[in-house]
Amino acid sequence: MRLILVVVFFLQIINCAKAQSQLTFTEVESRSYKLYSEQKWDSLIDYIHAANKTGVDYYYLQARLGAALYEKKKYRSAAFTFQKALNYNSADSYAKRSLYYSLLNSTNTTASRYLSGKSESIRKETDTLGYNKMGFVYLEGGAKISNKGEPLGNISYFNLGLRHAAGRRLSFYHAFSYLGQVKHSLQIKQYSYYLGAWMQLGVNWKLCPSAHFFWINTSPQTQGQQGPPRPPVSSSKSNEQAFSLVLQRSFRVFDLGAMASYNNFDGIKAGQFGGYLTLYPFGSNVFSATTTAVYHTRKMSAYQTILKETLNFKLLKFLWITGEYAYGNEQVQLQPEAAFPANNSLDPNNYRYSILLTSPISKSVSLYGFYQHEDKNENNTNVAYTFNSIIFGLKIKL
Repeated sequence: MRLILVVVFFLQIINCAKAQSQLTFTEVESRSYKLYSEQKWDSLIDYIHAANKTGVDYYYLQARLGAALYEKKKYRSAAFTFQKALNYNSADSYAKRSLYYSLLNSTNTTASRYLSGKSESIRKETDTLGYNKMGFVYLEGGAKISNKGEPLGNISYFNLGLRHAAGRRLSFYHAFSYLGQVKHSLQIKQYSYYLGAWMQLGVNWKLCPSAHFFWINTSPQTQGQQGPPRPPVSSSKSNEQAFSLVLQRSFRVFDLGAMASYNNFDGIKAGQFGGYLTLYPFGSNVFSATTTAVYHTRKMSAYQTILKETLNFKLLKFLWITGEYAYGNEQVQLQPEAAFPANNSLDPNNYRYSILLTSPISKSVSLYGFYQHEDKNENNTNVAYTFNSIIFGLKIKL
């Protein structure tokens, strides 16, 4: 008899729970639609999150949440919300279009192009509006100024870059650069070509291979009228290469990446292996923080482990700022947007910090300025010195 009473008691609890669940679903549908109709986006976001915690979720709820996040300019969070809505209804055109524009506005242009290739209606609409064009030209130049004057010499720098799309899931970045320096009575001219690619493997998966080629000409500096005679030196030419590969997986509030590189700078073969984590705590690109850890196979002074912290945020309506601090000698640039001087010197970095300011001056043109301080030791003499880089550039949309 006691067993029967216990069973009846639990059956009543289960029935009440089912009734409560059904009631909650009805209430959520009514309340969320009302908030959506009234465009009370903050209240709608909070309410749907609370409903999800109780186990209530379905297509229209995620579609409304995505719309609210989009209206609040939280494009990254909106993109993942519309992906979840498509898990409930994969054929829905509204969620697909909303996902496309969420990716586009979160600056994930390769993913948006990839998605447009999966839908004929999105492709026709967005191609007509010109949203799928990915042509950019970069022009930048500046100097690296040494505190040691003539022995190490300042460096002049110029770069021309081009980014363009190839199909719906692939884009390339080409960079041609020149670097000139007079160092220890030697005139050094370095020419380089960089080729990087963004390969979209899926909406949230990206593969980024790159190759960097250097041609270095070294010749005696022309003897001036004053000063003691310099010992004779011979001219020389050398070629160096660097290759890298990055695999990235995007999640709702962070990106996770693994990376590897190989180089033969100064005839010494070396590799770098590591990873990074980029956080987007506000669900948009307005603020992000990246932590990078890299291990270098060649011992360069005491710095085989490289740690780097990067902050990127919107300072004003038309001004973006990127700050970075790095400890150690990360030689290979793994994901450059613009080029900046490549670090193929074997002189180890003790640390470096930099700041990048970017401001759009029209719909097609952005101006950026870059400052970097490097604290280094000369590889052969262990003499400490610094470099201060000042670079200005233009990014022009084609």
